Amino acid sequence: MNTTVLTATSQQTRIAGHQYPLTRVVTWELRRFLASRLFWFQALGFWGFLLLIIWALHASDQTGTVAGSEQLSAYVAGTSAGGLLRTLPTYLIILALLLPFVTADGVTRDQQRRTHELLMTTALPTWAYVWGRYLAGLMMSLGLALLLLASILGMGGLLHLTVADYPLPQIDAVLLLWVGMVFPATILVSSFGFALSTLFPRLSTLVKVVILVAWMVGALVLPLGLGKTTPPPAWYVNWDPTSGITALGLRLSYAIHLGPTITNEAQLQQLILTVENKMPDIAGWFAPHLLLAGLSLVLVLIAALAFKRSRETLS
Repeated sequence: MNTTVLTATSQQTRIAGHQYPLTRVVTWELRRFLASRLFWFQALGFWGFLLLIIWALHASDQTGTVAGSEQLSAYVAGTSAGGLLRTLPTYLIILALLLPFVTADGVTRDQQRRTHELLMTTALPTWAYVWGRYLAGLMMSLGLALLLLASILGMGGLLHLTVADYPLPQIDAVLLLWVGMVFPATILVSSFGFALSTLFPRLSTLVKVVILVAWMVGALVLPLGLGKTTPPPAWYVNWDPTSGITALGLRLSYAIHLGPTITNEAQLQQLILTVENKMPDIAGWFAPHLLLAGLSLVLVLIAALAFKRSRETLS
């Protein structure tokens, strides 16, 4: 009887050990991340750098006019909806510089360390191995994106308390822009970096470089070029994954039209306040950005299906 009980218990333990393999992989990877001191130093450094940049850009967009013989000037708050359309693409560039290094090596790291074949001899399903590594990296990437959100709201609140006439960030507008621009971009960059590095492990470094260069061109170079000529085409505004052109197109509705009724800086700042805190118009661009993020998951699925448990040679 004791033998029967022990055997049944042993079988239940083995069965329980094989349940939820995806959860086990994700948990293991998250523990590895969180146990690294380097990771915490990098996260704290990233947060501090974001706070510094947000503070430096909190009044970068100055507006002025002349009332009689007096020169009037005011600024658009960097953490308002109108201000974020000017600064958020810059924050996304900083975020995009880090994301490929967080997610791209989820699978290729084992191949580079020559532990790939050893892991593949276990009973761990291939799909759980690939998707578990991806989801763990994606969670860490979304954690960095949440740090950006916390930095915007936190620094905006601090500036509201310490700088005269600085408006408190409108949480609904900030969240809307974060969900529509930062969240999809995080998934997109993480998915592309992970999937392409998994499909082409020998080109992992090249994949990271290509993603970074492409993002810089889309978020910085193209908006600077288009901003000096004609307004960007509507389809580009709606489907730009970097949000550089999207923000450029949306900023047209935040244009400040100064009239003869403005006679002092208080009136000018009040006019700017009513414009900069408008809720962004989500028609046209919001759904395409989320769709691009969803389509990037298809690339991860392809990488998971194409992944081979064994290779002919180690490199």
